[in-house]
Amino acid sequence: MWKPMLPTLINEAPSGKEWIYQVKYDGFRCGLQWTDEEVNLWSRNGHNLNSSFPEIILWCQQHISTFQAYLPLFFDGELIISITDYRTDFEQIQTRSRLKKNIKIYSQKRPATFVAFDILESANQNVRKKSFSKRDQLLSSILDSVTGRIRKAPTFENLAAIHEVVDVHQAEGVVAKQKKAVYTDGKRSKTWLKIKNFRTIPSIVTNWNTENDYFTLQYFQDETLYVLGKCKNGLEQQEKVTLTTFFKRYGQKVNGTTWKIDPSICMDINCLNAKDQELREPVFHQFRFDIEPTDCNQNTVDQGLAQFPATVNLSRLEKELFPAVTKLDYLCYLRWIAPLMLPGLRDRRLTLIRYPDGIHEHSFYQKHLPDYAPSFIQTIPGDDEEMDIVCQDLQSLIWFGNHGGLEFHVPFNKMNKSDPEEIVFDLDPPSLNQFPIAVQAARLIKEMMEHQGFTPFVKTSGRTGLQIHIPINNMTYNETRTLMEATAKVLVDSNPDLFTIERLKKNRGNRLYIDYVQHAAGKTIIAPYSTRATKEATVATPLYWNEVNETLDPRKFTIQTVPARIKEKGCPFNLMI
Repeated sequence: MWKPMLPTLINEAPSGKEWIYQVKYDGFRCGLQWTDEEVNLWSRNGHNLNSSFPEIILWCQQHISTFQAYLPLFFDGELIISITDYRTDFEQIQTRSRLKKNIKIYSQKRPATFVAFDILESANQNVRKKSFSKRDQLLSSILDSVTGRIRKAPTFENLAAIHEVVDVHQAEGVVAKQKKAVYTDGKRSKTWLKIKNFRTIPSIVTNWNTENDYFTLQYFQDETLYVLGKCKNGLEQQEKVTLTTFFKRYGQKVNGTTWKIDPSICMDINCLNAKDQELREPVFHQFRFDIEPTDCNQNTVDQGLAQFPATVNLSRLEKELFPAVTKLDYLCYLRWIAPLMLPGLRDRRLTLIRYPDGIHEHSFYQKHLPDYAPSFIQTIPGDDEEMDIVCQDLQSLIWFGNHGGLEFHVPFNKMNKSDPEEIVFDLDPPSLNQFPIAVQAARLIKEMMEHQGFTPFVKTSGRTGLQIHIPINNMTYNETRTLMEATAKVLVDSNPDLFTIERLKKNRGNRLYIDYVQHAAGKTIIAPYSTRATKEATVATPLYWNEVNETLDPRKFTIQTVPARIKEKGCPFNLMI
């Protein structure tokens, strides 16, 4: 029976030419055994997982001809449910493993992926004694071009590069592997080292259970204490003695095993998550004698979980930018959505619409670099002798958000390129009452574009319309305009009472405007996952085509609902970006 090689936990990743790095995925460690006759998924404890994850087995069976030359195979890897390429949803994969019924429905609705990070056998050869570098090269030769339910974990030679990836995606951590390391079954090795991407959050110690040695941690919300979770690990012996002595001296015993103390002791806790009064993998980090118990509150917990860049000085977090939505709420949304939003912003000139005091106050456009911007905000020369801003990384995104940037608009071409990267049809009904017309137009355009060999994607505009994004190669703006104009005119000619290309609003009546003129050099479109300045805090949200129906309501996609939606359904634009 396979027993996995185990990494040793350390605090900081080693550097040097002898090391190579992989992202630590937050899922279930398992082995994939694949022969001519059968496919088996094995847990680290030797349990067969085939019935829990039939989509992996079915995919292997359907693609056996592609891998025939390498069989039998044995991959070591992680079963995950992806939110992004590197961020996973551990709760969903855990739920899947416990399901006893409806497994087939879940496997189709939100399928798991097996990420292979090592190979132990190939074509009847045991490769465990080969160096990790050689095994990784072999794994790449087999899986690099493969997409679907199995994929390879990328390797990084540069420590800074993988730290940036882990940071942006809030991945579980980093695994450092010695290039020369052999695979030793069932052994914890110092040739594999794991470094957790802990969130650090402040808390108040209020209870101590002498039977199991757990300390209860709490935080304030509106002057009421709530349980954050429990923790017992990480305290040095002297620190533990000091803490328990303090409980006995100043606290009171509430039953045979539990001591309680008034809010007075603050500490930072490292963890992977905090939810529903539970801390995931909590470890004591340090006492906080510099803060008051009231400083351990919902806002500071949220900030710790968000892991905002240290380079950005956040300010006036209590200010409402949308009704009942504070700046902190908004920044937490931007932080969470960053790995899905940044690909649509990178390498494109940015036009921000800023609302420094919220959507009901003064707003203005900004596309040039302000003189107070920090040095990490990148720019490109504009057409008017000013420097145009771009949003290349997480710290820039959060800085723009902290300064009231609520709408992110980008052009159709990347900087230093004159041709567009995509075609975007902007379907603009006169009001939400006519939104079903946008649904009808989107379906028709999808059919027409697919007939011509394109792959269309769709999103809400964040306001009253829909926008169809179509990735393209080697087409000029003139060529895309010709195609879009012809498509729009076909729709108008066939449904003149529903659709129009009339630019003047007063002449459109109740018809939907198909905007192809806006698709031009220098023009912009709202970026995927950008908020819009609406009272609902709506988001320009990528959709699956089966959602584009008569029940679709764009007001349902807000900064409160979109993260949960992505966890449940994934991102429809993942294949595009």
